[in-house]
Amino acid sequence: MRYLFIDRIQRLEVDKRLVAVKNVALSEDVFFDHFVGHPVMPGALLIECLAQAGTALLEVSANYKKKALLIIVDQAKFRSLVRPGDQLAIAVHLLSGDQASAQMDGTIHVGERLVMNARLTFALKDTDEFYPAKTRHIVEAVYDFWLQDAEIIPAPE
Repeated sequence: MRYLFIDRIQRLEVDKRLVAVKNVALSEDVFFDHFVGHPVMPGALLIECLAQAGTALLEVSANYKKKALLIIVDQAKFRSLVRPGDQLAIAVHLLSGDQASAQMDGTIHVGERLVMNARLTFALKDTDEFYPAKTRHIVEAVYDFWLQDAEIIPAPE
């Protein structure tokens, strides 16, 4: 993936919830023409932030044995503009899930201001279908970086 929108995962509650951070910088490619003189982060990229957080929650919780694929974005609401210099607090909360799919609610805040929320549905597939064994370490290295210094709360037994 060319664009990784999460800078850090702050908290991961296995099979439950994830909180991540994204620092929005003027130097990002998207601001070259969105919009000249008035840079605004596109709504599609806000959805991608939520999708990456949701994917991380599901894949790490499954010990990298599942690949999460976003299949439905529902009830997405964009409530405020996101501009360079903003720090996004991205949160996803698992509502339901089984071996084949999962549904979660996600929010993005800048400080106390809610800028976006949506309900996301993911299909869950076997990682062997998507990542050859020789390249799987690359994906896990991204998660390892994101999870540095994160508070990780295991699932109750």
